[in-house]
Amino acid sequence: MSHVRHAQMSRRSVLTAGLGAAAGLGLAACGSSEDPSGGGSSSGGGATVELTLALIPDPPGASEFYRAQMDAFEAANPGIRINIIENPGDQQLSAVELMFQQGNAPDIYRAQAAGFDRMYSRGWARSLEEFVTDDFRSRFPEGSLEPASSGLHRNGELYSIPLVWGKWSAMDLFVYNRSLLAASGFDAAPTTWGELEEIARAVTADGGGQVFGMAPEQASGIVRLSRQGVPYSIPGDGINLLTGEPDTANATMVEAVELMRRMNADGSLITGWESWDSARSYTEFAAGSFAMYTAQSWHIAEIRNLNPDIEMGIVPVPVPDSGRASFTPILQQFDPLWSMSSETEHPEEAWLVLDFLASEDFYRAYYEEFGTLTAMQSVWEDEIQANPDLSEVFGVAESTMQVVPNPKLASEGGATILNARAERPELRFTDSALESMIKNEDFAPKAAALDEQLRTFLDEIFATGDASVEDISFPDWDPLQPYDAAN
Repeated sequence: MSHVRHAQMSRRSVLTAGLGAAAGLGLAACGSSEDPSGGGSSSGGGATVELTLALIPDPPGASEFYRAQMDAFEAANPGIRINIIENPGDQQLSAVELMFQQGNAPDIYRAQAAGFDRMYSRGWARSLEEFVTDDFRSRFPEGSLEPASSGLHRNGELYSIPLVWGKWSAMDLFVYNRSLLAASGFDAAPTTWGELEEIARAVTADGGGQVFGMAPEQASGIVRLSRQGVPYSIPGDGINLLTGEPDTANATMVEAVELMRRMNADGSLITGWESWDSARSYTEFAAGSFAMYTAQSWHIAEIRNLNPDIEMGIVPVPVPDSGRASFTPILQQFDPLWSMSSETEHPEEAWLVLDFLASEDFYRAYYEEFGTLTAMQSVWEDEIQANPDLSEVFGVAESTMQVVPNPKLASEGGATILNARAERPELRFTDSALESMIKNEDFAPKAAALDEQLRTFLDEIFATGDASVEDISFPDWDPLQPYDAAN
């Protein structure tokens, strides 16, 4: 089987693509240095405007990619210079916060998903509404920039620019090595948790200490497993949106953790997984060290780059033995990613950079470099059928993802609760789940203790009068059906 490799574009090709995008931007936005809002850079003999862009250098190769793209932007806008500051993903938000606190805020920064609300709640994001044009809106699928569902708006105004297709970051994928499964007598990937355990144990037994059945992808693997059997909000925030109550101790949730605990105890999980960094899972999979794992979408191109000939299958995540009880959530059209600082002294120039980061040529360059399905679907949708990997990824997304209630978008009270919950990472189940796996300890009492803490947390918020249980209760929602907020 032949495969189209998306991350084979040379740095020179990326730069050329970026120059095309930046040149188009510069030509389309010719204005005088006295009128930056007309779009032109202040290159008519005026002082150079320096902007700071704070980003996370991922996936691998992103540092070089963004520098090339910003060099291209500068070439088309000689009155603007971009200084790039890079922070590891787990440090980005804290680093950006410190920059604001020290009076040295970036002009543009990456604050992904819930991280954006952390910045927005502190008043550090500037509305982009004054800059948005019909041309800008036309770049994205029809209706996807509606304020009530875009995920990029707050209080009806646009505050963020997306990078990836709305389903890309949220989808749950299960990746397996066909040849390793076949060597142990299995001609298909597992579809249930019981089959997953059976296959992982068999592959490990046949691997002779060199090949293992599975890697857990840290705690995120348990999240991907469990939300096939419980409403997404339980592994996400510990709250069952059907009742508005803490529910980490839900029997199916506990079973997901117990499944991984058993597999770790019997050696079906690859040795040393608990100390891996974020890149190790796809690197070891590409090397054939283990047969299966719950993968992130961007891993696919990295695996294919490392091992173009690997017999890789991409399927939905296995469901509980009793059957699917929930779907992977579509919370909004897009995840926020790029934002403009509320403290920038150069909003017009900062918008030029954001507009560039949302241009067709930039999205195309990003897709061709990293294989990521970008927010502008036109740059990749024609390749779905031509590329087996992309076709399988797209098929999983279309068959396993559904619109769900999003309390943040439904009410101010819902946003209050979930934003406060995001500030309390110790209430998530993941640390306790990992502890159960590594120490081979029963997860149920840990889950019950977490629910007690969540109960206290919710009661404290309800006591302020800023929110109520109704803000996080959707009793008419069927987790097996798409949610319609209008009904």
